[in-house]
Amino acid sequence: MRSKRRLVVAALVIPMLALLIGSGVGVLARSMQPPPDADPGSVGFKGAILAAIDTSVAPGFQLQLARSVFEPGAYVTSHIHPTAIVVCVESGALGFALQHGSGTVTRAAMAGTPTTTEQLLPGNDIELQPNDCVSFDHFVEHTSHTGWNNSDGETVLIEARLVKTDEQFTTFINAEGTPVAP
Repeated sequence: MRSKRRLVVAALVIPMLALLIGSGVGVLARSMQPPPDADPGSVGFKGAILAAIDTSVAPGFQLQLARSVFEPGAYVTSHIHPTAIVVCVESGALGFALQHGSGTVTRAAMAGTPTTTEQLLPGNDIELQPNDCVSFDHFVEHTSHTGWNNSDGETVLIEARLVKTDEQFTTFINAEGTPVAP
């Protein structure tokens, strides 16, 4: 009788342990926020402008469509952009956090339901899934943020940007919020 109980317990516990270990591997492979002691900059990140147009309604600004890719384990330390921007996840999962300012998160709609929006404030790490977006307007409110790949594979973003043409697009900042030289 006792060996039957052990057999039943083993039959239940072993698959549960395998499930926990298997799911834990994915969690361990995911990146976290940039390490607090990381040098300002990016690791495993690349981006490209897909198209751009100088606008007559906003002289000195360019409307851009860009694609950014976070490799597994990639992150970008705290930085600012002279832009109003909408960033949407095409694939993967983006970890995102504001250090200053505020933003709007738009969650993808499920079939038959409307999209939802929520305000994003500093101190709240979020995860954006495919078709989720985050937006902010640096011209209205100084906004600094970090981003990281929160998936096991690549995370791909599509970004719509209204960029001030006479300024560098990305300026990294240190822990005190002071811009650092590129």
